[in-house]
Amino acid sequence: MKKVILATGIAFALLSFTGIKGGEKATEITGSSVIPKEKRELLKKIVGRWITQTNIYARNGKPASKVIGSDIWQWSPDGNFTLHMAYGIHDTTGFGAMEITGYNPKTGDFDSYNFNPDGSFEMFTLTINGNTWIWNGKEVKTTGVMAEDGKTLTVKHEITENGKPYEEFMETVLRKGSDY
Repeated sequence: MKKVILATGIAFALLSFTGIKGGEKATEITGSSVIPKEKRELLKKIVGRWITQTNIYARNGKPASKVIGSDIWQWSPDGNFTLHMAYGIHDTTGFGAMEITGYNPKTGDFDSYNFNPDGSFEMFTLTINGNTWIWNGKEVKTTGVMAEDGKTLTVKHEITENGKPYEEFMETVLRKGSDY
C-alpha cells in the first residue's frame, strides 16, 4: 500500500510541475525548454502514437504469452518532459501504465519514472545514442533500436533477480501510426 501511495504522490507531483491538468491535450510546447537542442531532437523521435506487439518469453514456470497495445508519447506543456501512456491487453486482461521522462543536466541523459499497473514504480536512466535507446533500471534493462525512418522501434527487455546475470524476458516491436 505504501508503494501505491508513494507512486501516486510522485505521479501527481510530476504532473503538477509539468502543468498537465485533467483532460487537457498537452501537445504544444508553451514554455522554454531546459533540454539542449541536440538532446531534444533525439527524444522527439519517440513522440507520437504507436501500436505495440510484445512477446513475453516463458520463464519461472509461466508460459510464453503475448501483449498487444497502444502507446502514446507526448510533450508536457512546458516542453521539458515527455509523458508516455501505455495501454495493452495481456491474454484477456487490459492494463495501463505511465512513464514520465525528463532531461538530467548532471548526467546528460534522461531520467525516466515508470508507474506500473500494480501500483509500483521504477526509476530508469534513458540514454539515447543515435538510433539506440537504453533504459537502465535496478532490475530491468531495455534496449531499443529505432529504424532510420523513425517508424519502428524494436525493443529487447532483460531482467535480473538477486544479482543473477541478466536474461531476456520479452521482445517488443512498436510501429508508429502518427506523430503527435
